[in-house]
Amino acid sequence: MQTNMRVPSKLFIGPIRYEIPAFQRRYVWEQEDQWEPLWDDVEKLAQSIMDGDRPETHFMGAIVLQQKQSATATMECRIVVDGQQRLTTLQLLTDAIQEVLKDREHSDPAERLAALVENADVYRRGDPDLAFKVWPTLVDRAAFAHAMDNDRSARDHAQSLVVKAHEYFKAQAGRWLDRFSEEDEGRHRAACALEETVSNNLEIVVIDLGGSDDPHVIFETLNARGTPLLQSDMVKNKILHDAEIGLDGREASAEETTIWPFAQDDWWSETVGRGMQRRQRIDQFLNHWLTLRNRTETKQYDEFRAFERYAGDKGTDDAARPIVAKELAKDLSEIGRIYQDVEQAARKDIGVFLKRLRVMNVGQVTPLLLWLLSTDVPPTTVTNCIKALESFLIRRAICGYGARSYGDLFVGLLRKLAGGSVEDSADAILVSHLGEQTAQGTLWPDDKELREKFVGAPLYQHLTRGRLAMVLMAIEEELRSSSVEIRDVSGPLHIEHILPQAWHQNWSLPDNVAHDPEAVARRDRTLHTIGNLTLVSGRLNAALSNAPWDIKRRTLEDHSVLFLNKRLVKKGPEVWDEDAIEQRAKWLHKRAVEIWPHMQQGG
Repeated sequence: MQTNMRVPSKLFIGPIRYEIPAFQRRYVWEQEDQWEPLWDDVEKLAQSIMDGDRPETHFMGAIVLQQKQSATATMECRIVVDGQQRLTTLQLLTDAIQEVLKDREHSDPAERLAALVENADVYRRGDPDLAFKVWPTLVDRAAFAHAMDNDRSARDHAQSLVVKAHEYFKAQAGRWLDRFSEEDEGRHRAACALEETVSNNLEIVVIDLGGSDDPHVIFETLNARGTPLLQSDMVKNKILHDAEIGLDGREASAEETTIWPFAQDDWWSETVGRGMQRRQRIDQFLNHWLTLRNRTETKQYDEFRAFERYAGDKGTDDAARPIVAKELAKDLSEIGRIYQDVEQAARKDIGVFLKRLRVMNVGQVTPLLLWLLSTDVPPTTVTNCIKALESFLIRRAICGYGARSYGDLFVGLLRKLAGGSVEDSADAILVSHLGEQTAQGTLWPDDKELREKFVGAPLYQHLTRGRLAMVLMAIEEELRSSSVEIRDVSGPLHIEHILPQAWHQNWSLPDNVAHDPEAVARRDRTLHTIGNLTLVSGRLNAALSNAPWDIKRRTLEDHSVLFLNKRLVKKGPEVWDEDAIEQRAKWLHKRAVEIWPHMQQGG
């Protein structure tokens, strides 16, 4: 068995065939958990190249391969024992970028990427499928072949996750290139940066099995019995060693429990995160703690080395080492309790924000929160900071801005706050820092831009269901005054289109404009805007479905307890059309501005 670190330019160059055997799963990776985190890292790395920096690599995990006997003068072939999901995704990503670059006439980087996804004609022996360097299980082969071939249509396989992944990466690559101008060759440099990223900045550990290694045993071990050493395990061992606990051979369990309490609660060992970022919670916390203390982003899987550097800065001589180790352990434990409260939304003073933050899934803000909650910042100042953070994050989400620049943004803010005795003015510093941002990656959208999104953007399609429901629920909660008998709405709620999605069949336009293309287009544009959306229970959702407005209105009046729907019933128009939807969107926007004021505009 041999283990090597490889990048795609080494893994896929030359004639090669990676065959995924029948005992492997079909392709199951999805957008939210795997594709989006990977693309976010690809963009970040490509942007570093564009900025002239030396980008760090993105670690994609490990694959296990076994050599397959092949005839002389044919291409090399390996069986994929484990890691087929990341290997397939890497090929789909590379090919999607290659196709976009070729279509946009960036021929040189496109050709270089083509060499990483296609075997030369001389090795195909008349079989077009031998062009592919990765060959999936039988159930995915047709979809994979159509997705990976620039000249084939994948329309008949549109529901395949293989095709969806390829289309997702194509769309993202196109959007990336569109951010740059053609006039100063910025777009061509961006194309080359993408090529460089996927060729040389994505790393995979390749484990090559020997002839005597049984792939089925290896597969079972990796997927059932493997227990990898965590970054936190190595940190724990260093702390115990430096603190001289257990070095005399005596039983040290009680002292270990005191200095490292995380092993006593199964919550810390739960796996959290998305896709390739999935880790045990203790390692995720360790990353946030190091970012908090070092005031710089900590690369995943580099936590132990970062901890060694941080501990070394505190003192390296033999006399100081035990004291430093125990001080660090105490700090980890104290910040760990705050982190647990944050993750479990257990702090009543900011509980609403923490629940909304969980829906937003913005982990980059966590070190900043840990600083706010672990220092002597007055409660009123904390409240102001939280209000500004929530406004910033939710406005950006509604306006369609991504989170890929949040790491640098919030670490920069952390440096400002942690650099001196500023606890009493933390809110002013935070608001100023967020308000002065002008780049799209960190801009705080103003009321005008937010209004444009409420009125004109198809938020039902642009936001995840969880985020969209959170926005509507926040407005519902704001409508409930303190005199309402029941402040909290129990039970799951669903997003309901007032004008139904199947309006062509169930809710036709008036006869005089039924065939007017502009009227049809306007209704289609309005359909998924927030003005046409509300919240209902699951049963009520089924009852309303495609019913006409007068029936929906009566049903909501009789059965809904939500204030959103009470107002819809009492103050809604007799005819529910595009004008009514736009007016409601404007009203919802006003409520949103009250909940999430732009503090640079004076609220």
